[in-house]
Amino acid sequence: MRARLVLLAVALLLCGGAFYFWQTGWRSPSWIEAGKAAPSQRVAAASDESTPAAGPTGRALPPDDKAGGSASARVSVTPVRKSEVPIYLSGIGTVQAYYKVDVTSQVDGVITKMPFQEGQDVKIGDTLVEIDPTIYQAKLDLAKAQRDRATVQLENSKTNLWRDEELLKHDFASQKQTDQERMLVGQYRAEVAQYEAEMKYAQARLDYATIKSPINGRISIRSVDPGNLVRAGQETTLATVVQLKPISALITVSSKELERHGVSLGITSLPVFAYAENGITPLGRGEVQTVNVVVSQNTGTITLKATFPNEQEKLWPGDFVDCRIVVEKRNDGLTVPSAAVHQGPKGDYVWVVSSDNTAVIRPVRVRQSLGGTSLIEGRIQEGDNVVLDGYQRLQAGSRVSIIPEATDVGSRASVTE
Repeated sequence: MRARLVLLAVALLLCGGAFYFWQTGWRSPSWIEAGKAAPSQRVAAASDESTPAAGPTGRALPPDDKAGGSASARVSVTPVRKSEVPIYLSGIGTVQAYYKVDVTSQVDGVITKMPFQEGQDVKIGDTLVEIDPTIYQAKLDLAKAQRDRATVQLENSKTNLWRDEELLKHDFASQKQTDQERMLVGQYRAEVAQYEAEMKYAQARLDYATIKSPINGRISIRSVDPGNLVRAGQETTLATVVQLKPISALITVSSKELERHGVSLGITSLPVFAYAENGITPLGRGEVQTVNVVVSQNTGTITLKATFPNEQEKLWPGDFVDCRIVVEKRNDGLTVPSAAVHQGPKGDYVWVVSSDNTAVIRPVRVRQSLGGTSLIEGRIQEGDNVVLDGYQRLQAGSRVSIIPEATDVGSRASVTE
C-alpha cells in the first residue's frame, strides 16, 4: 500500500513540473547555449572564406580567378587529318561453300567400302563409296558376249552376201536369195550396235558402283555405314563434300545505298572484308563478283555474292559474318576521333580551338564512323584543332588552354588489312 502511494506522489510531481515548463517556456542553461554558439561561428567564418570574390560585373568568380580576370578551360585537342579513306557499305553475310556436293548412289546395292576418314580433304577422283559390283559386272559380261555373237553372225552374212552377189552376176543365184543375205547383214549390224549400247550402259552402271569425289574439298561425317543397302530412288545422302578454298558469302545490303554509290547489277568487282560478329576480328579479304538482278520487295534489299580465298580457313559454311564492301575511296577525306564528335539538337558538331584560343562550335556531317575514327564533312579543314577532352566546361567563345601533353588517341584514319 505504501509503495503505491509513493509512486502516485512521484507521478503527480512529474506532471506538475511538465505543466509549469510548458507554460513558462524552456530556456537552456548558459553552458549549453555557449556550446551551440561556437560551431555556428566557425561555420559562418568558413562560409565567408569560401565565398568567391565578386568581379567587376558583380557575378561570382571561380575560386582560382581574380577580380578583373577571365577563366580558361583546360582541354586536350587533336588535329583534323586528311588522308585516303575507303567508304564502306556494311551488310550481313552468310558463308556458304564454293561448291557443295551431296554424295548419293545412282545404283542399288550393298555398300562394301567407304575408304575415307571423316573430315579429311579429298581430291577429284578419290574413291568415296564402293557398292557391290557383282550384278553390274555380270550384265556387262553378258552384253559383251551378245555383241561378240552378233559380230560373228554379221561377218558370216557379209561373206554369204558377197558370194551370192558374185553368183548372181553369172545367173547362178536368185535375186531373192541375194536380198535375204543383204537383209541379214543389216540385221546383224543393228544387233551389234544394240549390244554395244548395252555394253556402254552396263559399263556405266558398273562405274556408278564406285562413287568418286567430283571436286576438291573436305568430306563430312558419313550418314550411312558400310553393309547397308542403298537404293537409287531413295536419294539418301551418304556424305557431303564441300569446297572451302575458295569460299563464298551471300551479303544482303540496301538496294538504295548500292544505287547511291553507282554500283550496277550483274558482274562487278568490289573489295570486301569479312569480320566476326563483334565487328573487330578480321576473317578474310575477298571480292564481290556478282550483284543479284532482283530486289526483295519485302525488305528492299539485294543480295551480293563474294568470294574469299580463305587460306587460313577462318570462314566456315553456314556462319554469319559482318561484311564491309568498299564502294568508294575518298582521297582527301577529313578524319577525327569519334570521341570528338558530339550530337546536338541541330545535328552533329565538334568544338574547334581557333587561333585566339577560343572555343568555336562547327557543325559537321558524319560520313562514316569505323574503328574509333569518323569521316566528317562541313566547315572544317585539315589542321584544325578539335577538342577531344574537357568539352564539358565549354561555351561558345570560351577561352581555353591546351594541355600540351595531350595525345592524339584514335586520330589516325581507319585502315583495314
